[in-house]
Amino acid sequence: MKRKVFLSGLTSCFLYGLLVVFMYPAPAAYGQEKIRIGISAATAAFLPTIVAEKKGFYTKYGLTSEHIHISMAAVGMNALGTGDLDYGVTLAQGVAAAMRGVPVKITMMTQDKLVFFLIVKPNIQKVADLKGKTVGISYLGGTIHVVGDVIFRKYGLVPGKDLNLLPSGDERGRLAAMDQGLTDALIGSPPLNIHGAKRGNKILLWARDHVNLPQNGLIVSEKKLQQSPDQVKRVIKGTIEALQFIKDRREESIDILAKWTKADKETATAMFDGYAAAYSTDGTMTDEALQAAIDDAASRAKPDKKITISHIATRTILSEAQKELGLKK
Repeated sequence: MKRKVFLSGLTSCFLYGLLVVFMYPAPAAYGQEKIRIGISAATAAFLPTIVAEKKGFYTKYGLTSEHIHISMAAVGMNALGTGDLDYGVTLAQGVAAAMRGVPVKITMMTQDKLVFFLIVKPNIQKVADLKGKTVGISYLGGTIHVVGDVIFRKYGLVPGKDLNLLPSGDERGRLAAMDQGLTDALIGSPPLNIHGAKRGNKILLWARDHVNLPQNGLIVSEKKLQQSPDQVKRVIKGTIEALQFIKDRREESIDILAKWTKADKETATAMFDGYAAAYSTDGTMTDEALQAAIDDAASRAKPDKKITISHIATRTILSEAQKELGLKK
């Protein structure tokens, strides 16, 4: 009799345990979805989504993320269209693609200010001195290419005619090309200002003083927006929490940046400090910023119809995410 009562008790406990498991699934196993995020380089420009991954903000929202290094011009936009990428971190390329009719949209800002600069050899005194010379950029169609095109045209120099733009890869590649005499200048971002200065080079201008453009945002395919709006919202939430972490936790953010980019602490600190003020606080996309991005892209693409903000961006899901996070009413 005692044995039957004991077994009955075990059975009850077992059944209760099963009930608890089914009612309250383990967090790690609940709703975990794999997402692939495209970025073009291991730099501070892409720190927000990296922090969201490393600090578990995406995991918190049921997401397992993987970052893919890819050119976010034609290749990256095509990958979003085919589903090989779920999200891309870029802005100029996303705007240009949307203007061409590629079904992609910007869903939030991660970096609403530019941090690029033009660094030159000591003998270059002004932008006009670059006529007939070569400037290093990352790759054709990239944000650096776009920014350089705007700056040089503002000074009356047409790339491909008055000066040459040489695709030289990441920061190290651009600096190496300059060291080897292949280029006379380069467009870069922190910490290239420090490395360049150590070689006797100098910053001739900062892009933010000449180009009022946002730099990075989260790009999503229209198919993803239609089929998985809840996932998009969770990605936005995780990214916003990462942006707030970056604003509030400087030292931890620098440590994450150093490990991810394999940089020493001095270099990582210089990178972070150069970008800190440029990161968005909550992903907000103002009309002014989006219109500036459209006007910039239209100045080169010359579209045959008027491009409106709704062509390139959607703010509905961002607004919902901000409200649910208590950031907006």
